[in-house]
Amino acid sequence: MPNLSQKKRQRMLEFLNKIKEEHKSDDEMLIALGEIENELVSKKYGLVWEEHEENVDVQMKTNIPVFTEVKEREITAAPDEGYNFLLEGDNLHSLYLLEKTHKGKIDLIYIDPPYNTGNKDFIYDDKCVEEEDSFKHSKWLSFMEKRLKIARNLLSEQGVIFIQISDIELAQLKILCDDIFDESNFLNVISVNMKNIAGASGGGEDKRFKKNCEYILIYAKNYSLLPLFNGAYEYEELGSMIERYKSEGISWKYTGVLVNAGDKEYIGSTTDGDGNEIKIFRCNNYKISSVSSLAKDEGVPELDIYKKYAKKIFQTAMPQSSIRPRVMKKVSELGDNGDLYSVMYIPKTGKNKGRMYEQYYKGENFRLFAWLADVMEERDGLLYKKTLQGTYWNFIQGTKNLTKEGAVEFANGKKPVDLLKQVVSLYPSKDICVLDFFAGSGTTGHAVLALNQKDGGSRRFILCTNNENAICDEKTYPRMKNVISGHGKFAPLPANLKYYRTDFVPRNDEELSERLNGHIAEMIQLEHGVDIDGKEYIMILTDAEMDELEANWQDYPNAKALYISKSVMMTTRQTKKFDGVEIHIIPDYYFKFELKEMGEAW
Repeated sequence: MPNLSQKKRQRMLEFLNKIKEEHKSDDEMLIALGEIENELVSKKYGLVWEEHEENVDVQMKTNIPVFTEVKEREITAAPDEGYNFLLEGDNLHSLYLLEKTHKGKIDLIYIDPPYNTGNKDFIYDDKCVEEEDSFKHSKWLSFMEKRLKIARNLLSEQGVIFIQISDIELAQLKILCDDIFDESNFLNVISVNMKNIAGASGGGEDKRFKKNCEYILIYAKNYSLLPLFNGAYEYEELGSMIERYKSEGISWKYTGVLVNAGDKEYIGSTTDGDGNEIKIFRCNNYKISSVSSLAKDEGVPELDIYKKYAKKIFQTAMPQSSIRPRVMKKVSELGDNGDLYSVMYIPKTGKNKGRMYEQYYKGENFRLFAWLADVMEERDGLLYKKTLQGTYWNFIQGTKNLTKEGAVEFANGKKPVDLLKQVVSLYPSKDICVLDFFAGSGTTGHAVLALNQKDGGSRRFILCTNNENAICDEKTYPRMKNVISGHGKFAPLPANLKYYRTDFVPRNDEELSERLNGHIAEMIQLEHGVDIDGKEYIMILTDAEMDELEANWQDYPNAKALYISKSVMMTTRQTKKFDGVEIHIIPDYYFKFELKEMGEAW
């Protein structure tokens, strides 16, 4: 079938070419016709909206955003660790500066942007976008597109972004993200049950169903390089779950106990699909019992047996595996007649990928041992069964009474810390940089610190928020202070925090270079997660400062790093004297573009 739109465009382009020929000496007409032609040949699939300009865009035409540190809000509760950052100001300005310090360096981004409900939740150019606004979707898309394009640049090649949204802009956001991040990098849409539906007394009926779900879109920067996520699990205390199974007539299959694996005798080897060795052992004189039998023998409740033998309890399964038939075939060829076999091999996929792993097979059908330990976790002395979840999350705790989290009230849109802990914990590395540029009350920062305390991780966070309705002054910063220092019955989560506020330098400032140099320290600190304190971390901008440092070097016994301007030339003597200290040349990408634009750099 013909592409009618393409034919129509072609007719218009041919007509434009005729007009161009008739007006080939009229430069203004040719420019206007060129703009029309560009619109005609632009992308033919995707969102179309009326592009809007924000005041913050206009502001950057005459002003250069910079960060100014608010030193009195610095928190230092973990002296041996790096810094986290809270950036106050319009997030477009913060992202503009972060693109200089963190391009390609952010591992995980989570954002909870305005949902554009028309109920004063989305402010555009200092005005609430009302539901009746005929450009409400266009304004929201213009607002999001600018920020998401920078967000993509900030992500590392192994990075991932999570965007939480309601159904109002879900469809538009999906298509916008397909365009920015590429459809091939789309992972999933997670549906999160955020609240229960009210009962008969919970309000009047409506033609629309009551909303209890929100959605999280997930995109990789580069799907092929994204590491395998950790699983998302629902947890249920083991004893309570077993009792529930009994009362509901559900079969509980983890009842076998490999009390003793016996003596393992090597009988031969086979290979996997790539020709790698799989060693096979017969288990002689092994002992298998049941949980109930052991409970009777030892005179204790069954739950005590689960705790005592937690790593030896199993059920048998018939897996769809390429390993099992190879092992069965080899044992048959060997004519061995054992009842329990152990195999050792290195899996190519899954959580045991790349390391030696042991599996057990039992009986003539070679039923695989599936271990309770693989689906169980101990917390505070109790055993919990964990069930892997898919794209519907109905297990997030703490969706009620959120005002208690972080000891700050935040009426609109506060997300539970359990939800953010689950999102961040999906990323397999514990040493990552996490960004939230719609930080709200600061739940993302809270979640990062809570996870670090739980698993010994060294994750860092950067939070960006404006200060509309004093949200940063009265919500975000107080929450971070409460979380780090402890509040009431909540134990502290020690960390370091720097607080920056967005400021501006006029582009036509007569002392532009000097003014921008006055904000270099903030950029260095942000990029490296350090404190330019003039003792351990020292910034040198001039030859005179370098000479003074050299002359008084004995006064800096704890110096760890020097950050030196490119205009400073170190002598051979200075290089030798500062040996053993990290030397960093201050990059020109902080403000070179702006200086060059104003004719102050080449």
